[in-house]
Amino acid sequence: MKVELHTCLWHDVQAFHFNEKDLDVLRRTLPELNIVTHNNESSFLAQSENADAVLTWEFNADWYQRATNLKWIMTPAAGNDWVEADPTGKVDIFHGTFHGDLLAESLLSALLFMNHRMPEMWRNFSSKGWDRNLQKESRLLKDQTVLIIGYGNIGQVCGRLISQMGTRVIGIARHARANPDDIPVHAATELEKLLPLADHVVLMLPGSTSTDGLLNEQLIRRCKPGVYLYNFGRGNSLRSDDLINSWDHIGGAFLDVTEQEPLPKSSKLWGLDNIMITPHSSCIYASYKQAFLDETIDHLRALLKP
Repeated sequence: MKVELHTCLWHDVQAFHFNEKDLDVLRRTLPELNIVTHNNESSFLAQSENADAVLTWEFNADWYQRATNLKWIMTPAAGNDWVEADPTGKVDIFHGTFHGDLLAESLLSALLFMNHRMPEMWRNFSSKGWDRNLQKESRLLKDQTVLIIGYGNIGQVCGRLISQMGTRVIGIARHARANPDDIPVHAATELEKLLPLADHVVLMLPGSTSTDGLLNEQLIRRCKPGVYLYNFGRGNSLRSDDLINSWDHIGGAFLDVTEQEPLPKSSKLWGLDNIMITPHSSCIYASYKQAFLDETIDHLRALLKP
């Protein structure tokens, strides 16, 4: 039986844009699929009633009324920001779960970058300086503590990689739980108590009203002086004003996400010393598309099994 799979995987970021060649692996591996590709919303909506499954970056709730045969949606996105749930509950949604390895390497590079005073070293380089004292206070990462706020699937992969260096890792989740990696996972209610222990505080939180401004100025000032802050989750959890107002207390910050994206050129964040801002690019790797397609093939094989 032929299954009609529609793809809505256009994107303005090249690493996230799937073309016909990218989808060839699906055709070769699952010949029972009839794959229909779309390059815009109107193209998909015109044919959506024929779709059994959809690969997409976005899906609006009102599209379900047109996609009457739809059974499954698979999206590369890790969060539920762009694919809205089926109001009837009939359509299963599979979010990408492959991001952990990608983000773990990005976080590790950020930790090493900030820990070894690279913003200061870059300024020294830019001025053709030769100041060999800039890194005199640097400590090995293995002698420090990293607190990860939002210790879900991605946070766990990050924690495992960082802990292999001998670094102490502490996880924060909604609820405390046992962890097979011997990394303690504490409840969110313990955050204020744990912040002073950390040399590096990492945000891995999803975007929701419950995480708005979670790491506020009051909590930042609960951290030890000179702490480094990182945001690899969603920009709403760390507001620019809270970060700027507490800048005298911290050692610096590495932001892959911000409240407003792109971050306006007028933002005061750009002018701060000891800061690094990347354009929400922590998961941009050449292997991104293949990782999603491998996961999609596993899902479809299970779903299409007689």
